Amino acid sequence: MVSVTDATATDADAAGVVGGGGVPGCLEDVVGDVEAFFRVHWAGQPVVLRAPGDLSGLITEEEMWEEVECGLLSRPYFTVFNEGVRTAISDMTRRRRVVGHELPGFIEPAQIREDFAQGATFKFNQAEHWHPRIRALVKAMEPHFAGGLEAFVFLSPPGKTAMQAHTDGAHVFILQVAGVKDWVVGRIDATSTSDSSLHEGPIADHARREVTLRPGDVLYMPHGTPHYATAREGNSIHVAITIEEPTAENLAEVVLAGFLGSAPVTALHECHHQYRLGERTELLRRALAEYLRGVDEDAVTAAAVTLRRQHR
Repeated sequence: MVSVTDATATDADAAGVVGGGGVPGCLEDVVGDVEAFFRVHWAGQPVVLRAPGDLSGLITEEEMWEEVECGLLSRPYFTVFNEGVRTAISDMTRRRRVVGHELPGFIEPAQIREDFAQGATFKFNQAEHWHPRIRALVKAMEPHFAGGLEAFVFLSPPGKTAMQAHTDGAHVFILQVAGVKDWVVGRIDATSTSDSSLHEGPIADHARREVTLRPGDVLYMPHGTPHYATAREGNSIHVAITIEEPTAENLAEVVLAGFLGSAPVTALHECHHQYRLGERTELLRRALAEYLRGVDEDAVTAAAVTLRRQHR
C-alpha cells in the first residue's frame, strides 16, 4: 500500500510531524504545526500525517467493551453494521426498568458481542458527549474550525469492509488508535460531492489512492472525499472526528433572514403598492446590494454554524 499524500521528509517538517508525546489533548497533538496544516493541507487533498500525541491512549478496546457490558449506553449512541447492513435496533437494544419506569433503547451486550464475532463493526456515536478524553480533545479542537465537531469510534475485526465507498458531508480526521486498517480514498476533483452519500460505482483509477494506517497515523480527508476501509491486522480502533461547516444554503438563509428583517425591506413592503412591479424589483435589488455591502461576514458565519448544528 502507498499513502494518499504521505508527508515526505520536507512535508513532515512543514507540518511539524514528530513522534512521541502524551495522549492528544489539542489539534497540535493530532496534526503537528497547526498553522502549517491549514496552509498546506486544509480543504486540499487527502493526506496522511503522524500524530505527535500518543493516540493509543485516547480510548482502548477494554474501555469499549466495559461500556457495552455496563449496559447504560442507549440509542443512538451506538450502532452495529456488517458490510453496510445495520443490525436491527430491536435486536441490539433492550428495555430496562429504572426507578419504576420501563425505558427502551439500552444496549444489548450479548447481541453486540455476537455480531462482532461474526465480523460486524461496532461504532460509538458522538463519543464527545460522554467519553472524557475524547471530549477534551474535541473541545480543544473546536476553536480552530468554523463548524460543528463530532467524534465517532469504530471497532472492527480484521478481514471485513464495514461500508461500501461513500462520502461524508464534513471534513474528517481519522485517528488510528489500534490495529491496522487499509483505506481506499479518492482525490478531490470537479466531480466531488458536498453531500453525505454512497459513492456511485468504483473510485476511478486516476483518483484512487490506497493507504495503510497503523497506530499513531492520522488520515485527513477534506469534505467530499470518497472512501472505504478494511481492517487487516488485529482488531482495529479508529476515532473519526468530523467538522461539518455551514453549507452555501445555510449562509444564504442567514443573510436573507437578516435582509428580510431590515428597515429598507420593511419600508418597501409597507408602500410597495405605490410602485409598478418592475420598479419594486429594482428597488429590492438595490436594497439587497446595499445590505450585502454592509454584511458582517464573521457574524453571518457564526450564525450559520449555529444553524447547521441545530438542523443536522
